[in-house]
Amino acid sequence: MAYRSEFLSVAGVRTHLLRGGRGAPLLVLHPEYAANRWFPYHDALSARFQVLAPDHPGFGQSERPDWLEGIDDVVLHYVDLLDTLGLQHVAVIGSSLGGWIAAELAVAQPQRIQRLVLVGAAGLRVEGVPRFDVFLHPIEETLQHLFHDPTRAAQLLPTEFGADVIARAYGEATTLARLSWNPYLYNPKLQRRLRRVTAPTLVVWGANDTYLPPAYGAAYAQAIAGATLQTIEHCGHLVPFEQTEQLVQCAVRFLEGEG
Repeated sequence: MAYRSEFLSVAGVRTHLLRGGRGAPLLVLHPEYAANRWFPYHDALSARFQVLAPDHPGFGQSERPDWLEGIDDVVLHYVDLLDTLGLQHVAVIGSSLGGWIAAELAVAQPQRIQRLVLVGAAGLRVEGVPRFDVFLHPIEETLQHLFHDPTRAAQLLPTEFGADVIARAYGEATTLARLSWNPYLYNPKLQRRLRRVTAPTLVVWGANDTYLPPAYGAAYAQAIAGATLQTIEHCGHLVPFEQTEQLVQCAVRFLEGEG
């Protein structure tokens, strides 16, 4: 399905947005290593919704402002994005880093989030359950660790390796470190704050996730009142990329109020 690329000024921050489809707006927040691209799961979702897929600040083609220091800054940026787009209410789906941002957005602006889908969301810490540390491993090993079938990692690799691609990858790595280095990939206040989420919530997790094991999905489902947890078999961390059809089917049912 056709989509378009555009740039918005969001409270003065140049922000890249991919937009496609028609219908109710759906904010899709990307995981690490997947900015600035329209993937098959975007395409499938855009058959039912107007998909809005921005690059996070400091990722893809979106500017990284000097004041960007933590996830709370990203959340306020997305509040400004919703204001810029004139959206008072929106459904949100976020994966990994994008899931963490989506959860924090639903905490900060519960009245604006209609339905929430968290897919392998970062942001929590479960005592005694280890997580994969991206800052201790080369990117090639990290990408393979994100999938149950390591060969599926190829879809996240750029088709060309030019100087601009290398520079962008370095910039994204430094942004990720700035947002999630200390503490690593979680907000110690988030679990207690998840009681503020009022939107119906679906938590989706890969059964074979070793990046953030399924116990993290259970923690999200337990902390958000009324949340439903759905586990996808034969799947690692990046469900939208490894089990695209299953993810889209369960997300669409939920977003359309069928589950």
